[in-house]
Amino acid sequence: MVYRFAYKTYRLPLRAPLLTAHGPWLEREGLIVRLEDEVGRVGFGEIAPLPWFGTETLAGAEEICRKIGAKVAGEALDAVPEHLGCVRFALGQARELPGKVATTTRLPVAALLPAGRVALKALPAKLEAGFLAFKWKVGVGAVDDELVLLDDLLALLPASARLRLDANGGWNRSEAGRWLGRCADRPVEFVEQPVAPAEEDTLLGLARDYPVTIALDESVVRLAGARRWQGRGWPGVFVIKPALAGPLDELVKWVAATKPDVVLSSAIETALGRAAILRAALSQPLTKRALGFGPGGVFGDRRWDGLVIGPLADASCIATNPGEEIWKELT
Repeated sequence: MVYRFAYKTYRLPLRAPLLTAHGPWLEREGLIVRLEDEVGRVGFGEIAPLPWFGTETLAGAEEICRKIGAKVAGEALDAVPEHLGCVRFALGQARELPGKVATTTRLPVAALLPAGRVALKALPAKLEAGFLAFKWKVGVGAVDDELVLLDDLLALLPASARLRLDANGGWNRSEAGRWLGRCADRPVEFVEQPVAPAEEDTLLGLARDYPVTIALDESVVRLAGARRWQGRGWPGVFVIKPALAGPLDELVKWVAATKPDVVLSSAIETALGRAAILRAALSQPLTKRALGFGPGGVFGDRRWDGLVIGPLADASCIATNPGEEIWKELT
């Protein structure tokens, strides 16, 4: 199969900065790709790299797109190197040419709480909306201050709710131990990436020494990383951002074959990338945990945000394909 290929870049300010242990996140950059096959069927995909998270750079992704050219054989698309996970995700998405998915599956969604004390103000509205899973960014302020806030947040949660803590690798071994000790026997679903990805022995030690479930995130940016950690006997959760990990069909096959404990999470991609991920999640048994797709309208523009997802994701979230509309918006 030979395809016509084109791409466009986007740069979108976030409606409000997202604070993480890596610093404030102010805007999203990426590329939209378009593939047209020999019978005129068109598909779109999104390349949404996060180099500070461990992916390829935007410049590197764009260089690959330039090299692909105006026409490309399917075999050349298959040969894109594994380390270009974001490019491979987008090309796989564009080649899928998705139709409508008939599904009655409904999956819970975790709401994203802002870092710091603002989380206390944001939580009641999320509870009122029906969310029962929450993700809170930690490792942003002083440990002592955030531990006090943890107590305050947990005091506000009903018995049926669970809290996820995401440190983005921002703690050292001592700080991580303090947090994991505090979280024991409390309604904390898991602690995500407590120390940096390079601290592999520390991660394994923390998982062994504390009863709290630990999740890998930055350590498993690409699917190859998740496979490697699985081979080391990782006992916890794999937080997979599919837009960074590689082709969705490879993720589906890995989960089906090895049954890992997976959380599917957003990389703050646009509605285009998100639609493909939710389509896979709602049509395949990929996870039993709440989806990490509850950050809300991060761009403040319906064309890019798509439908703001509530506490449950269902077929209404993937009723339309936003590719053509987004493509036309770009020059």
